[in-house]
Amino acid sequence: MMTSLTQWIIPEWNFAQTIGMVAFFIGATAFLHSDGRRFRLHLMLFQMVLCSHFVMMGALVAAFGCGISAIRSYASTKTQSTSVMLFFIIMLWVMGFPQLENHYELLTLLGSSVATYALFKIQGISMRLLVMFNSFCWFINNFLLGSVGGALMELTFIILNSVTILRMFSSRLLGKV
Repeated sequence: MMTSLTQWIIPEWNFAQTIGMVAFFIGATAFLHSDGRRFRLHLMLFQMVLCSHFVMMGALVAAFGCGISAIRSYASTKTQSTSVMLFFIIMLWVMGFPQLENHYELLTLLGSSVATYALFKIQGISMRLLVMFNSFCWFINNFLLGSVGGALMELTFIILNSVTILRMFSSRLLGKV
C-alpha cells in the first residue's frame, strides 16, 4: 500500500507501470464503440492487459478479478445466461477472497460482481450506472495500490460513462431511444 501522496503523484516508474499505461490507452478507446458487442470485446482486451499489470505489481486479487472479468466480458457477448453469470461471480469470490491482503481489495470483488450482473442482465443507462459503480470501486483500489495507469483508466471510464449516460438520457428525453 502506498505510504504518501507524493509516491502516487511521482511513482517509481517501471515496466509494470508502463503496462498499466498501455492498458489505460487501450481501455480509453473502448468507450468509442457504440455497439455493445464491440465495447465488450474491447473491454476484454483492456482487462487482459491490465491483468498482466496487476500481476507484475503483486496485486493478485486485482489480477484475478481482471482475468476473470476479461473472460466474462467475452462470455457476455455470447450469452445472457443466469448460470453463466453466477459462475463468473462465484469464480471472482473463490479466486479473489483467499488472496485478500488489504481491506480495500474487497471493493474489486464487489464492483466486479455488480459489473458482471450488469453485463449479463441489464441494458442501457442502468447497465452503464452499474458499470460506473464498478469503476468507482476499482478507482479506490488502484489509487490505494499506487497503480497510476489503473487509477487514470477508471477515472476515464467514470468520465466517459457519465458523458454517455447524459447523451443516452438526452436522447431518451428527445424521444430518439
